[in-house]
Amino acid sequence: MRYGAVDIGTNSCRLLIAQADAEKGLRHLHKELDTTRIGEGVNRSGLINTEAMERNLLTLRRFQEKMQEYGVEKYRAIATSAVREAHNGDEFVRRAWEESMVKVDIVKGEEEAGLSYLGVKQGLKLERSPLVVDLGGGSTEFICPEEKLLLSLPLGAVRATEADMYAAQIGELLAPLGKIKERIINRPLVLVGGTATTLVAVKLGLEEYNADLVHGTVLSRTEIGDLYNLLERMPLSLRRRLPGLQPERADIINKGALIILVIIEVLGKKEIVVSESDLLQGIIWSLMG
Repeated sequence: MRYGAVDIGTNSCRLLIAQADAEKGLRHLHKELDTTRIGEGVNRSGLINTEAMERNLLTLRRFQEKMQEYGVEKYRAIATSAVREAHNGDEFVRRAWEESMVKVDIVKGEEEAGLSYLGVKQGLKLERSPLVVDLGGGSTEFICPEEKLLLSLPLGAVRATEADMYAAQIGELLAPLGKIKERIINRPLVLVGGTATTLVAVKLGLEEYNADLVHGTVLSRTEIGDLYNLLERMPLSLRRRLPGLQPERADIINKGALIILVIIEVLGKKEIVVSESDLLQGIIWSLMG
């Protein structure tokens, strides 16, 4: 059976089409991403603006056509923090169905976190259950079911960029992590999301993104700090031309990297593991279950 997963995130809208494989578990048939930034300005106005809504509806129509082309029999499309918080989120869901025939579920942070964890668990074979951090555009989830830990905080790369947050402000939002630090001290710290995968791609200087090279890469605290300093010294025009960095992400990558640095500092970690398997794969595994 062929499955489809759509993730309407604050910064980007993503599609994964996959098939169950007896040997590999999940065989990717098609994957793509559009930087549609549905969360643009939501933090200030509380609304999805007209242009952002139209961009995302256009992408959903194209994704629906792609799923039909691949013969997808079962799919799920979810919307996360930006649509969750927008006063007109329901209007977006209604129009998505009427104009693209895509049924969109607005999921709570807890369900989003659970799906991300499922994607990591199936995609990374670690000796010890990790603490998974899903750093998105508008929110960040911290998940470790073994410790009964599930935390969703209103902090993300787009939100931090629009508010021009400094490290101290980010640290204040991450204060709840102080209470769990000792519980997860010996667990691997796994990061999912565009910021983490982009930092690996920049480190490797990838002219063309390669998920296999990115998946499972370990980044030390020093490497992340060096990458952050490199990005901070570069004007936006140069960042847009940097190998490994999507031009559409160039304006938010600095704050995203800063958030990761503060998370590492607060948790007292020395490194992170970056997983390419995340929310999208988690959606599909949940459909298969």
